[in-house]
Amino acid sequence: MIAKFSERLYADLMRDLNEFVLEEDNMIRRLERSVKSCVKYLLRLKEFCKEHDPSTPAEQIEFFKHIKPKFKSQLIFYQSLLNIEIRKPIGEEQVICAYLNNELKVLHHFFESNLSFYQYVRTEATYLDEYYFVRGSYDVHLDPDQCVVDFDPSFSTTHDHKLAQVIASELLQDHLQQDILRITQRESNAQAGAEMRDFDWKQTKCALIELIYSWHATDAFGKKSLKSIVKFIERAFNVSLGNFYDTYDWLCGRQAPTAYLDEMKEAFLLRAQKRLR
Repeated sequence: MIAKFSERLYADLMRDLNEFVLEEDNMIRRLERSVKSCVKYLLRLKEFCKEHDPSTPAEQIEFFKHIKPKFKSQLIFYQSLLNIEIRKPIGEEQVICAYLNNELKVLHHFFESNLSFYQYVRTEATYLDEYYFVRGSYDVHLDPDQCVVDFDPSFSTTHDHKLAQVIASELLQDHLQQDILRITQRESNAQAGAEMRDFDWKQTKCALIELIYSWHATDAFGKKSLKSIVKFIERAFNVSLGNFYDTYDWLCGRQAPTAYLDEMKEAFLLRAQKRLR
């Protein structure tokens, strides 16, 4: 029951987070809305968990290893992004890159400080799950999260928060690396000459995602994966498309799924007609 409920709840959270990307251009306001949404959905999960308590060790491992950290990691990720954005220096791109690289060093230190647990997670091991993800277990030799003493004991284990931190740190690392790549690419484009400047995407992100899915469906780039095409387009047009999978689901559900493609076709035909006159 918890698994099905959490799947629907997480899908709703992802939908809201993706809508913020499409609706809000101001980064700080977008991240603030994202944090508030993550808190809201995590509280809903907590309420449902208390009403449908996972009682057996197997149920607790499923919940505290595979369900709760997904929600908590999104909260940690967006709160960390908000803190980074608020403290980001105003200045030349080299200064901003140095700042972001320093944040990557902080993440590297976190991974190094929790290497044993990180390796356990990365290798998808299970032999310590009953100590890490079952309530009431506290082994001082397994580096438990001391905050568990102050957390709600019915909604916490010694390592579910740390697992959420690991997931969030991986998300944050990828995000920062993409940011640095976009900045360095802008610098390279600036050096390439005036004719190569200002080629940022000016249409909506939904429109670009329509094109990307069309390119992928028609093998425009060969057999490249959808994700690799998205990353290439993000770098090429200096745009972040967020959770493009959820945007695609939203596009398919609207009245005109191919609104931009239809607009392009109409514009092209109009131009062709003018040429033939």
